[in-house]
Amino acid sequence: MKKLYFLRHAKSDWSDMALSDHERPLNARGRRACMKIGRALQQRQINPGLVLCSTAARAQETLERVLSAGDLVWPTNDEPTLYGASADRILSLVRAQSDEHESLLLVGHNPGFQDLVLGLAGEEATEGLIARVARKLPTAAFAEIEIDSSSFRGVGIGTGRLVHFFKPKDKTIV
Repeated sequence: MKKLYFLRHAKSDWSDMALSDHERPLNARGRRACMKIGRALQQRQINPGLVLCSTAARAQETLERVLSAGDLVWPTNDEPTLYGASADRILSLVRAQSDEHESLLLVGHNPGFQDLVLGLAGEEATEGLIARVARKLPTAAFAEIEIDSSSFRGVGIGTGRLVHFFKPKDKTIV
């Protein structure tokens, strides 16, 4: 069984219009969201074998702040192709990963993340999760999909089960 985790970057700061989209940092709301998500991941004992993070400043800062808030230590690699990637591109990236890891966390962007989570989720563990993701995969949202495969090459549309989805505004997280 493989697990895929998706963490959308937290809310970014648009106050400096001189910055490129790739360079935008997080705003105060985004930084607070990272604290909540980091603690929630630590409490749920999420421990990915590898993290692939977009090189966009807001994604990098999201990962750094989540790790710090949850006192988490995960192996991470910067992945430039996650920036602006479509669901198909992200799926190709997942399929190319080594099977030495049982789980993979991707830190990146919409609409690719939302499209892929919905595409992979043939089933859901808790009624209503797919509908919640379909409504919106907001900034700093986290989704977990279980794939009944021993290889990342076996990950495909409809092959997964959405087992967790939460966002910073959920009352169920601290």
